[in-house]
Amino acid sequence: MPSSLPPPPPVLVVLPDGQELRGLLHARGQFPRGGWMYWVGLAMWADVPETEAVEPREYRVWLTADQARPLPGVSYAAVPTHPLKREEPTVEAADRWAWKVQVITDREGRRRGLVVHVWDCPEAPADAADGGEVDVFTALEALRSPGAVACSECDVVL
Repeated sequence: MPSSLPPPPPVLVVLPDGQELRGLLHARGQFPRGGWMYWVGLAMWADVPETEAVEPREYRVWLTADQARPLPGVSYAAVPTHPLKREEPTVEAADRWAWKVQVITDREGRRRGLVVHVWDCPEAPADAADGGEVDVFTALEALRSPGAVACSECDVVL
């Protein structure tokens, strides 16, 4: 059944090294104090270990106004806009942005899975990842493990 929604409009994405990509703008959110974030999908290649192939996949990420920019002549009027719950991160919070990996074990102490939390998630136990924070690459690697999931309470977006 075809969707009645228009496709997401394109947006310019600026990478840390200055390269520019085109992404799709799925949603935008506004913090209580007025700052904006943009939910952008980027097409990337991904390995498919079962078939030893590579296929395109869309990865979605929240970006700031400096990282996601409008394209001239493109209308963004139909893009869903939502208020964001949390306050806009301060510079200090952005500098230490990280994740915690919680190991889930059974009664015998055997590992049964992993849960990846945003570093300040109240649901993350204090001893997650030995009490320390991990960087984005370690969090992504953890999510690739069998049985690993993102926390449903803290809205992990990697």
